[in-house]
Amino acid sequence: MQVIYSPKYLNYYFEEGHPFWPERAGLFIELLEKNKFSHQLINPGRATDEDILLVHTRFYLQKLKDLANGGGGYLSIDTPVHKNNLEAAYYSVGGTILAAELALKGETVINTLGGLHHAESNASSGFCIFNDHAIAIRKLQRRGKIKKAAVLDLDVHAGNGTQEIFYTDPNVLKISLHQDPTNFYPGTGFPQQTGEKAGKGFNINIVLKPGTGEKIYLEKLNQILPKISEYKPDLLLVIIGVDTYKNDPLASIKLKKQTYGKIAQRLNQFDKKGILFAGGYSKDTPFLWFEIINNLD
Repeated sequence: MQVIYSPKYLNYYFEEGHPFWPERAGLFIELLEKNKFSHQLINPGRATDEDILLVHTRFYLQKLKDLANGGGGYLSIDTPVHKNNLEAAYYSVGGTILAAELALKGETVINTLGGLHHAESNASSGFCIFNDHAIAIRKLQRRGKIKKAAVLDLDVHAGNGTQEIFYTDPNVLKISLHQDPTNFYPGTGFPQQTGEKAGKGFNINIVLKPGTGEKIYLEKLNQILPKISEYKPDLLLVIIGVDTYKNDPLASIKLKKQTYGKIAQRLNQFDKKGILFAGGYSKDTPFLWFEIINNLD
C-alpha cells in the first residue's frame, strides 16, 4: 500500500473556524503507524506551472498568485487563498500526479490530499484551488501514457469543476454519486447534465436524497460500477469524500463507518486505480479513511 503524504499538506489551511481541517491527514498517518498497518509513505514533489496550465487558464493562475503575493484574498466566500495554502495546493497536484503514475504500475495508492473537484478551469470555490485529478489525467494523456481515464466521484458534493473541464471530452468518463444539488452546494450535477458534443453520454450524475443510508447508497453504487468496466479506462481515479458520513456537519447523507469498508471492497475489482481522499469534515475522518484503506487490496 502506497500512501502519499507531505508535511506541506498541513498548510492547506484556510482561516480560523473554517470547516476544512488539514490536520486530519497527519492524524491518519499516526493511525496507520499506531495500528502497524503495512504501508510505504511517499513524499510527493511540487507540481509546476506547466502542469497547472494543462487545465487552468493563465488568467486564473495569475489571479491566484496575485492574491497570495498581495497578502491573501478570496477566490470565493468559502475559499480564501494565501501563500501557504497555494503552495500546499501545488504539492496536492504533485501528489495526485504521482498517485496516477503509481496506479498505472498496478500499485494500490492513496493521496491524502486530492480530488479537489470544485476547481474549474477559470474559477473555483468549495475549498478547492487546483483540480488535481484533471491535471494528472491531462498530463498522462499528453505524455502518451493513457488515452482514456475514468473519474468516480463519491464526495457528497457534485464535482462541478471536473464536470466543466471534461464536459465535451469522450476520453474521460465522469461518474458522480452525490447529494441532490437542488438546494445544496454547488447547485449543479443533475442527471440531465450528461455532457455535450463528443462528450455527450460521458458525464453521469447520480443524485441522492438527503437522509440516504447505506442500503440505497450501495445499491446505486452497484448500478454504476459496471459502466466503468464497460468503458475500459486506462486509469481510474476515485475521489472518496467521507462527507457522506452520518455525523458530517456539512451534508445530510447517513453512511456508517463500516459502509466505507464496503465501498472499498467494491473498488477492488478495478486494477490501475488511484484513491484520492477529499471531503470529510467530522472529527471521525481519519478513522473513516482507515476503514477504507483497511479494506483495499
